[in-house]
Amino acid sequence: MDVFTPQVGDLVLDTHSRQVGEYRGTVGGEVYLRPPGGGIEWTTDPENVRPPSPDLEYANPAGAPKGSIPPTSE
Repeated sequence: MDVFTPQVGDLVLDTHSRQVGEYRGTVGGEVYLRPPGGGIEWTTDPENVRPPSPDLEYANPAGAPKGSIPPTSE
């Protein structure tokens, strides 16, 4: 299985928060992300970081935080 290793500036999906963020780096085992275009950074665990699918990359339903991903029906 290939390990996903983003580069600084890449857009990634945080599967824990269900938000797309810009990868800023990994420090002390935590991945630092920020909203696309800027904003307050957040951290997540490396196993929560995946490449975003093209159709979800800029999802932003009315009233949702910038970059949030709507829930899926499973």
